[in-house]
Amino acid sequence: MSLNDPTAVIDADYEILEAIGAQVDSLIDDPARLGAMRKTVRQWFSGHVELPRDEDVLTCLMAMAADLDLFTPAMSGRTAMDRHLSGARAETDVEAEALTALGKAEFRLVRIIARESLDEVRLEDLVTGEKLVVLQARIAPEAAGLTTAMRLCPLASGRHVLISPLFALDEAMLAAAMKFTRPGRSLGTGHRCAANLYRDVARGGFLPIPQFAIDYDAAMLAGALDEAQLSDVQRLALRWIFEGESGETDDLVLSARRLTSVDNLIDACGFFGQTGAGAPTGLKAAYERIAEVQVETFVQRARAGLAEGSESLDAATAAIDGFIAQGAMTAGARDLLRRLRARWAYSAQTSANGNPGPSVDLDRVIQRIQALRAKTVESGCTEEEAMAAAAKVAELLDRYELSLDAATVRTTACEGVSIATGRKRRAAVDACVLPTAAFCDCRVWSEEAEAGELRYMVFGLKADVAAARFLLDLIEATFATESARFRLGDIYQGLRGGDRRMALNSFQIGLAGGIKARLAALKAARASAHAGSSGFDLVAVKQSVVDEEIARLGLSLTSRPASSRRYVHGEAYAAGELAGSLFEPNAAIFSKAP
Repeated sequence: MSLNDPTAVIDADYEILEAIGAQVDSLIDDPARLGAMRKTVRQWFSGHVELPRDEDVLTCLMAMAADLDLFTPAMSGRTAMDRHLSGARAETDVEAEALTALGKAEFRLVRIIARESLDEVRLEDLVTGEKLVVLQARIAPEAAGLTTAMRLCPLASGRHVLISPLFALDEAMLAAAMKFTRPGRSLGTGHRCAANLYRDVARGGFLPIPQFAIDYDAAMLAGALDEAQLSDVQRLALRWIFEGESGETDDLVLSARRLTSVDNLIDACGFFGQTGAGAPTGLKAAYERIAEVQVETFVQRARAGLAEGSESLDAATAAIDGFIAQGAMTAGARDLLRRLRARWAYSAQTSANGNPGPSVDLDRVIQRIQALRAKTVESGCTEEEAMAAAAKVAELLDRYELSLDAATVRTTACEGVSIATGRKRRAAVDACVLPTAAFCDCRVWSEEAEAGELRYMVFGLKADVAAARFLLDLIEATFATESARFRLGDIYQGLRGGDRRMALNSFQIGLAGGIKARLAALKAARASAHAGSSGFDLVAVKQSVVDEEIARLGLSLTSRPASSRRYVHGEAYAAGELAGSLFEPNAAIFSKAP
C-alpha cells in the first residue's frame, strides 16, 4: 500500500475493519459463548420486564452481552479476547493489523461531534477529552451532539473502528456511567462501566442514533443528509453524481467556478483524499473534477490580472501540507493539487504560446496612456493639465477602436486592474467609481486588502480598463485641485473648526454628485448619437463579452445598499455640485465609433 494513495489508505482501513469483524464473529459463534450471552440477557430482565420481541433490539442486546463476554477479565485478569489473541496467528498483513487493533480495544464514553465525510465521524472522549475519528459510514449527521458508549479499536492510520452496538445515552444513563470514570484516565476494558450501562440500557430501552441505510447511494444521501452539516463542496459533489449521470452540465461547472476559493479548494482536495471504496460510485471523481475546475479558475483569474490567482494556489498548497503534517488529511490531497497545478500551468503556457497577443496598435495605446499618467496625474497636475492629457489620449483610442468589429471583440481577452485607495474608509470620491466604470463599459467591485485597506478591481477589455483607470486618476486629481480651491474660498474661510470639516465634506459630496451627473449625461448623449449604428452595437457586444468572462471566472458580484442620508452644508454642497458639472473628461476619449 502506498501512503501517497489516499484511496488505498482508506480502503485498507475498511479491509482491516472486515478482518476485525471476522475475528469477533469467530469468537461469538462458539455455542458455549452463545449460551453465556443469552444467560446475561435474561439476567438483565429478571424481575423487571419481559424480553423484547423486536428482532433488532434482541440483536443489539446479544451484541452488548458478547462485548461483556469478550472483554470482562476472569480471575486471572485475562479476558477472552486476550486468550484468543495470544493463540491467534495472522496469515496476512491485514489480519496482523486486525489482531493488533483488537489488542488495543478500549471502552469509551463519547460525544458525537459531526460527520467529517461519507466515511468518517468525529468524536470526543468525555473522560480523557481526546478527539477521535471513527471509520463509520452509517451514523447520520443528525446524530451530532448525542452521547454514547463505544468499544473502539485504533488503527495505524489514526482512525478507529467500532466493534460494539450503536445506541444513544440519556442524561441519567450518562451520569451513572460517569461514576466509573476517573478524569483524564481512560476506561481500558471498562468492564464494570459497560456491565452497568448495558443493563440500564436493556431495562430502560434503546435510544436510537440516526443512521443511514447500509446500502446507500447518492440519491439517498442527497435526500437524507442534513445540509447544515455539509460543506458547499460536499453538497455540490453529491449533486454532481446524480445530476451528471448523463454527462457533465454547464450548470455544475458554473457552480464549481462560483465556489472557487482557497478554503473550498482545500475541501475538495481533502475530501478527494479521504473518500474510500465504501462511498457512492463517482463521488471521488466528483471531488477531483470540482478541484480541477477551481484550479483552472484560479489560473484564469491570474491570467486576467485579478487578485486571486497563483498566490491563492500557493496558499492552498501550504495549508494542505500543514493538514497532512497534523494527520488531518491524507497525502492524496496534496498529490491531487500538485497534479492539477502542473496540468493547468502547462495549459496556460501552451495557450500563451499560441496566442499572438494584443495588436501593436493596442500596445501603443496602452503605452501612451501609461506615459501620460506618469507625466500628469502621478506628478501632480491641475485640472486643465489633466484635460489636455485626456485630449491626447482621445486621438489614440479613436484610431484603435475604428479597427474593431464584433468578431474581433469576441476574441479579445479581458483583464482586471486593482486600484488601491490607501484608505480603510470610503470617501466622497468613491461615489464616482461605479459610474466611471459603467461609462467605460467595464465592471467594478470593491475588495478589502489584507491590511484592511479599500481597493477597487476594474474589469473589462484592455483598452477600456486603461481608459477607466486614467479617468479615475483624472477624477482624483480634480478632487484634489477643486478641494484646494474650495479651502481658499469665502464659504470655507467664513467657518471655523468642525464647521469647516463639514463644509469640505459637503463640497466633496456635491462634487461627486456633479461628476456622476456629468458622466450620466455623456453616456446618454453617446447612446443617442450612436443608436442603431455599428458603434453602439459594438458597445453591447463588449458588455456581453465582459459579463461572459466574469461568469467563466466564477465571480459572484453583489450590490451594496445605498448609504444612509447625511446632513450637509447647503452652500458647500451646491458649490461642489457646480464644480462637478463642469468636469470635462473629453467624451472623444470614450467615443466607441464614428
